[in-house]
Amino acid sequence: MKKLFVPLLLLLIVITGCNRMSSDPNRVDTQTYTIIDSVYYEDEYEQGYNSFTMNIDVPVTKNDSLRRHIMQWILSDDTEDYKTALNDEKDRFLEEEGSESRATFEGNYTLSEQTDRYVTYIWEGYVYTGGAHPLPWYYGVTFSKLDGNMVGYDLFEDPETLVDLISQNIKHQYFEPYQTAEESYSFDPETPFPLPENDPWIETDSVVFCYGPFEIAPYAAGLPLCKIAISDLRPYLSERGNAFLNN
Repeated sequence: MKKLFVPLLLLLIVITGCNRMSSDPNRVDTQTYTIIDSVYYEDEYEQGYNSFTMNIDVPVTKNDSLRRHIMQWILSDDTEDYKTALNDEKDRFLEEEGSESRATFEGNYTLSEQTDRYVTYIWEGYVYTGGAHPLPWYYGVTFSKLDGNMVGYDLFEDPETLVDLISQNIKHQYFEPYQTAEESYSFDPETPFPLPENDPWIETDSVVFCYGPFEIAPYAAGLPLCKIAISDLRPYLSERGNAFLNN
């Protein structure tokens, strides 16, 4: 296979609405960094481009601890040089997957919401490297503005006691509205689901629990999730959870 790097919008940096910094030292504003590149491929059967796209809401805040924790989560490395780190990831993907036709990576780190106590980011996208379908992902991470650390299952005294509550809500909120008499997602409605592998995150007055593909159902079921009101979760909260979620 013949391949050639063809930069479409290589290292495109887009600064979108970087608000003027508030007097609140814990407020998080963002600068959106976008990187787009592709590899041209051609063989005896077809030709086209393999592509890589990444968008990141880079945190801009006077709270250095919070900023460092967010950047360490995004980069999964002890560096804040996100441009170099993401270019290395882009090069790795295109070089390793460049021989596969229509290989695609698209990912977005987006600041979802914030309050005076926390900021929540969403990490979503998909990767396709051949086969019947792409592999999607969608999950959030909540960071405490007090110390910058992530919060998740540590909000609860014993997360395993949430199994029945999550199972009831995921079946009611996700499966029941979409399931018809003709389709089956091959799950036992009488058996509780395990806890999601990814930690939950906070959205407004709820905590979100989201499963990855194949965790509890076939690929066709997507990424089942449920939102449980914080008021319903109060009996399960840990000391940290009570301090964090109770007004």
